Amino acid sequence: MKQFSGSSDGSKNLLEIMREKGWRIHADCGGRGTCGKCRVRFISDAPEPLDIEKERLSAKALREGVRLACQTRVCGDFTVEIDDTDDAMEIASIEIASIEESDISEMPQNPVVAMDIGTTTLAAALLDPDRKKIIKAVTGVNHQRSFGADVISRIQAANQGKGDELKELIRSDIKELVSSFGVDESIPEIISANTTMQHLWQGLSCETLGVAPYTPVDISCRTVDGCTLLPGISTYVGADIVSGIVAVGMDQSEKPCVLIDLGTNGEMAIGNKDRIMVASTAAGPAFEGGNISCGTAGIPGAVSSITIDEGTVKYETIGDQAPVGLCGTGVIEIVYELLKEGLIDDTGFLDEDIDENGFRIAEQVLFTQKDIREVQLAKAAIRAGFETILQAYGIDYDQIGTVYLAGGFGLKINLEKACGIGLLPEELLERTYAVGNTSLKGAVQFAFDQGGIRDRFIKVASSSEEVSLADSSVFQEEYMDRMYF
Repeated sequence: MKQFSGSSDGSKNLLEIMREKGWRIHADCGGRGTCGKCRVRFISDAPEPLDIEKERLSAKALREGVRLACQTRVCGDFTVEIDDTDDAMEIASIEIASIEESDISEMPQNPVVAMDIGTTTLAAALLDPDRKKIIKAVTGVNHQRSFGADVISRIQAANQGKGDELKELIRSDIKELVSSFGVDESIPEIISANTTMQHLWQGLSCETLGVAPYTPVDISCRTVDGCTLLPGISTYVGADIVSGIVAVGMDQSEKPCVLIDLGTNGEMAIGNKDRIMVASTAAGPAFEGGNISCGTAGIPGAVSSITIDEGTVKYETIGDQAPVGLCGTGVIEIVYELLKEGLIDDTGFLDEDIDENGFRIAEQVLFTQKDIREVQLAKAAIRAGFETILQAYGIDYDQIGTVYLAGGFGLKINLEKACGIGLLPEELLERTYAVGNTSLKGAVQFAFDQGGIRDRFIKVASSSEEVSLADSSVFQEEYMDRMYF
């Protein structure tokens, strides 16, 4: 736990005060009081709880002085405790799919950093471009989450005058990651990111991102402040997907392939060397632990794997630590297991015999009816987007060569269980491969500059066709159908 002390005249809520002081606190809903993530515990006298807090917090928590920072105003001095569990993920070593770290012990003469700026998490790799080697790779939290878990919340915050704060947050997070390598902060960086994250990093206006016709300011391949920003396709299909397409070789494949990014924005692509189509669907952060009552990032103690056998729950946590919440893989697995045991019906309704607080996985980890609905929304968006873009491309399952499943937790996902809840077609299970962070992998390949890689990036960004799911009747019909398990 960390403590925060301050003084207020009551004109701002605690979340706003803490943001202004540079404190990093998660608020997945952007401060609307619906996610319950910005919890603080008053060391001093706690204010009277609001009705919204009584809905989001247990009676025990309320008695102990727990409140939601976004709903709490204080007049005078105060001291609160903040859960810093997610700080365990601040700087964590990672592996990159299909790229192994080298055994180089000496720092290269001309190091470069490849960076993936995700809506929820960040990932960076220190590179020796001369020897085409990765020295080290790390990941961390995107602390813009205090303004909301999705890009729409960030766009709205930027348009309401918070753009400078958002820019400072992301640049501070990146500075910490680069500093963890023990190198000069001014070394060149290759940045792959979705379009909103690129705009916020640069401090560009987001006014045109959230309203039709959704026009970005600049998504070309360019150099800004000594960093190379990789090209994007559109406002909602950014450089991270271009990187993924190149990383898996879709743009050079003879047979049509599919790339699905299970991040917050739910981007996907289908195609081969002759033609590529892309789309984006608002999946939300459920598959990254966001908007889940006991959800968390992939930190030590996050429940990552679950089985239920004759009523007995068995689980594994990251690092074999005491359970602190559910990460994305755990979310998928608990839904699958509850379905398998008949504790969820095909409409997503949780068995009435289960405690009203939700299904208990561990002492402090519950899975609620609301959580099931969040998963339904997310998986319906992904699957409906997949079916729509497949139909637009004019092929069926039999003609697909490979399905690449990308995302921050992609390497750990149980593909059988993902298919079991309807997230992916069971017919393609044997051709589906989890490939991890392809956005970072693409940035690494760009930095190594092999085989005309820059030209490949620019060609993919300029020639890919975007399918608008918002205007598609096919998507709307599929979305409603895919809500069912």
